[in-house]
Amino acid sequence: MLVGRNAAGALVVDSDFPQPVEVPVSIFPGIPGYATGLVAFHSTILDDPTNNLFQLSTAADFRFILLAKDPGLEVWNDTGTGYMATNESYFIGPSPFDSHPIWTIVDGTVGTAYSLTLKLRDLNGVYADSDPFVLSFTPLQLEQRLNIAQPDSQHVALLWPANAVSWELQCAASLTTTNWTSLTNVPVIVGTNRSVTISTTEAQQFFRLQKL
Repeated sequence: MLVGRNAAGALVVDSDFPQPVEVPVSIFPGIPGYATGLVAFHSTILDDPTNNLFQLSTAADFRFILLAKDPGLEVWNDTGTGYMATNESYFIGPSPFDSHPIWTIVDGTVGTAYSLTLKLRDLNGVYADSDPFVLSFTPLQLEQRLNIAQPDSQHVALLWPANAVSWELQCAASLTTTNWTSLTNVPVIVGTNRSVTISTTEAQQFFRLQKL
């Protein structure tokens, strides 16, 4: 996110990028769920009069304020000791800055967007607060693994994670074909998996999961 000020002396946050942002499984020790630090605050280094965006004074001292958040979505505080509460501030400091908070979906469903609302503030009063702005995140769906089990001599069960939304089970007579067919069998939930049972008396088939 590019941060500057407008001609009227108010802070401006340019968050003009595709949302919701996909968040991968957390790689940060002690941080569960999905997490990313790639969505960051950068002070602009150029004046852009066409878009009413100008460089910031080094006399200012910046924080962002967490105004609201959806359940399951969190952002770590600037000391790394816990999640921010609403109306809490996060240290960014004077310009120039490049600040990377850790955005975390602690408890989320793939395919669902989770949002929080922020605004930027200058503690030294050089600039007026920015307008509130919204950031949206969604858990990143990784490739899904298709497993095969044999409940009896006449059937095989195809299993994949129950939370794998927007994935479709397909079959084909050959691995080299481009003509894969969607199975019409309705999967059932077995524990943490979706399951489809296929008769072994049918002709040879190959199966795959295809993201819709």
